[in-house]
Amino acid sequence: MRPSLGVILVLVSTLCSFACGEVTGNELIETLKFKPDLVTKASIIRENEQINDDFHQPNNREKLVQLAYVTPWNNRGYSLAEKTAHKLTHVSPVWFQAKALHIDGKLINCKIEGMHDIDRDWLASLREKNENIKIVPRILFDGWSANDMKELLMDAQISRRCFEDIANFYNRNQFEGAVVELFMQAMISVQSLEIKEFVIESVQDLSKSLKKLHMELIMTVPAPLEWNSQPNNLVTPDDFKKLTEVSDFVQIMTYDYHGNKPAGVAPYDWFESCIFYLGGGPKTLAGLNFYGYEFGNGKVEPITADRFMKLLKSEKAKLDFDMKSMEHRLKLPSTVVYFPSLTSLELRISMTHRYEIGIAIWDYGQGFDYFTNLLI
Repeated sequence: MRPSLGVILVLVSTLCSFACGEVTGNELIETLKFKPDLVTKASIIRENEQINDDFHQPNNREKLVQLAYVTPWNNRGYSLAEKTAHKLTHVSPVWFQAKALHIDGKLINCKIEGMHDIDRDWLASLREKNENIKIVPRILFDGWSANDMKELLMDAQISRRCFEDIANFYNRNQFEGAVVELFMQAMISVQSLEIKEFVIESVQDLSKSLKKLHMELIMTVPAPLEWNSQPNNLVTPDDFKKLTEVSDFVQIMTYDYHGNKPAGVAPYDWFESCIFYLGGGPKTLAGLNFYGYEFGNGKVEPITADRFMKLLKSEKAKLDFDMKSMEHRLKLPSTVVYFPSLTSLELRISMTHRYEIGIAIWDYGQGFDYFTNLLI
């Protein structure tokens, strides 16, 4: 008799405990420099803008990947990336969209939009501060209808034309690679998990187009587990393995946890289970959030550092550490806020080091500057 899914997940969890030398929450806390009680309302207000290199190891960076996303709508990330460029291996400005291009109602190619966001002075500054940094702008396959997406992925001529145009555009602009958001977007457009097979085949062609021009391909995939640790089938271990075989890196979006009650942005056990379930490996990047969630009045809203600081300064706000999610939370009379802290981020970054995988931060402009002190 085959074991039930629940039994399999228990076995997976048990195996993970042995594989990563899992210890209790309290034992994990004891390994940290920034233990929960060191992060207080006063310390956050006092220190959040203070940048240092206390964790930086300039002579121990082999195989290290520390990627930061920078978005035009949180533009404080631009200056933060400049200040910490020596610690980043990759920077991904979120500039471009791949849109469907029609002539006489027929899909013939994709067109690239967002060129107006390119900031060449900023790119020059990043490279001046770190000659080894890789600029890998994100391109999002945005606004595709179901029919157009199917045609892109199933018509080799159209997909080849599109992918070569993207590769040539990135090459002309002297980028070192691309972060490509296509996997989840295809499923959203087509409303079917079956399209994954065609996405993976297409990624092989995209990879070839980029490799021909000596550029990297970084794919993004959603978190594979629901709040209760059940697989959601959006990305399976087999999907992930196939993507890593044709990509330089695959980023798992290990954030935006959706539970049945307020429980953090990326609870520690769930974060780890997502990585372990997909198999990890040196081509894996774990998504690390620099934003938080505000739970109140039956709604959940993402919040950035500015909003969190405003709430933090309220006399009624009480800061504590949730040992279940391993995240700091701010309690107010009508709302609960989970926001990253030096403790929560150190825990997760340390975990990625144990798994020997990289990190991808979404996004640099949303958190406190001193979060970057934890980068090595």
